[in-house]
This record gives sequence, structure tokens and C-alpha cells, in this order.
Amino acid sequence: MKDVVSLGANEVSVRIKRVLLEALKPRESSIIDLSKSLCSVEGIDECGIVVVDVDVKTETVKLTLRGHSVDYDAVLKIMEQQALSIKGIDEIDVEKVKPPVKTAPK
Repeated sequence: MKDVVSLGANEVSVRIKRVLLEALKPRESSIIDLSKSLCSVEGIDECGIVVVDVDVKTETVKLTLRGHSVDYDAVLKIMEQQALSIKGIDEIDVEKVKPPVKTAPK
């Protein structure tokens, strides 16, 4: 998914290549199921999850999502469906989408 960012009179298309999120999840929910759901999102090629803290009812997890164009809104929807709460975005890699090269007609 491409996003358009306005910079004054110019608009630039960008896409998310990697995002590292910290989130809180219920202990009973599976990180295997969560990773499969997230990896099924269009534009995501890899999903890594690490449990960094465990409490009685919750776990803090770090999620790394990589792909050619991560659809962040779809990620939020899946996380909401699985009762996860995002604590923060720790890292993000975004790239500018280069416009197609126009060739002169022959």
C-alpha cells in the first residue's frame, strides 16, 4: 500500500518496508496465530514476534513486519481483532516510490 505525503506543492508516494512495533497482548492468544494472520496481509512478506515481558494476564511483544509495501491500517485491524494494544512504534523504514519512467512515443 502506497501513501501519498504532501510536501508543500509537491506530493510524494511512499511505502513502508519495515516496522517494529511494541504491543501488549493477552497471554492466552497465540503468537503463532498472530504471526500467520499478520503475514497474510497484502504487502507483508515476513513477520517476526518476540515476547519481551510476561505478566499474569498479558505479554509484551515486539513485532517486526517486513515487506514490499506494509499496509499499516490492515495491521492495526488484525491487532485490534486479536485484542492487542500497540504501545509504540520503535522503528520504521519507508522508501519513496519512484514514478514510472515515461518513454517518448515512436
